[in-house]
Amino acid sequence: MSKQNARTLEVYEQTAKQYLANSIEHDNLDLAKAQRKRAKLNDFIERSFATLPKGAKVLEIGSADGENAKYLAGLGFDVTASDMATDFLDELKRQKLKFIKLDAIRDAFPDRYHGIFCWRVMVHFTDSDVQVLLDKAYNALEPGGRIVFNVINRDSKDVDDEWVDFPGEYHMGALRYYHYFREEDLRRIIAKTDFRIVDAHLEGGDAGNKWLVFVLEK
Repeated sequence: MSKQNARTLEVYEQTAKQYLANSIEHDNLDLAKAQRKRAKLNDFIERSFATLPKGAKVLEIGSADGENAKYLAGLGFDVTASDMATDFLDELKRQKLKFIKLDAIRDAFPDRYHGIFCWRVMVHFTDSDVQVLLDKAYNALEPGGRIVFNVINRDSKDVDDEWVDFPGEYHMGALRYYHYFREEDLRRIIAKTDFRIVDAHLEGGDAGNKWLVFVLEK
């Protein structure tokens, strides 16, 4: 694990409760927009995992408030949510989700899965962190299994990485590490695995290119 990711996990342990409150505040600024984004993500999740059988085991890495895990469970999957911060784990328990405490870089995955969902988590990963996670995911997935994830597109911001505490409703009171990937660099990392790229596209932000989104299949 990189020192950047390790430090960011420490920050989330200190600020997870604030993160949960900020997420609600952010959505309430424009509830209709938040609902549209939620519906779009739900549709993408359903399409991305449409090849998995009902009851398939799905692991979510970095579940935070549990909204994605709840949606996945509603699709008929056997979902295990996961996180590291105590307040996130308490929230998953409150949501009555099956969950584990999991450091996706350092810990062994406790089971084999048909799907892995990792949304807005690798934003805090270095290149080497991403390589470690993809290698572990490949080994933990059943044949035909899929991992779905996104990272911030380097072309949308003229920096490689930075430590940021955002203003306004995103303010956490502590700096978090963010790393930005060019698509060709991420494809080189993926090429070191045996994953097949099912989908790769850009979305989000004013120019529609904030996020690089990938669906990989074993």
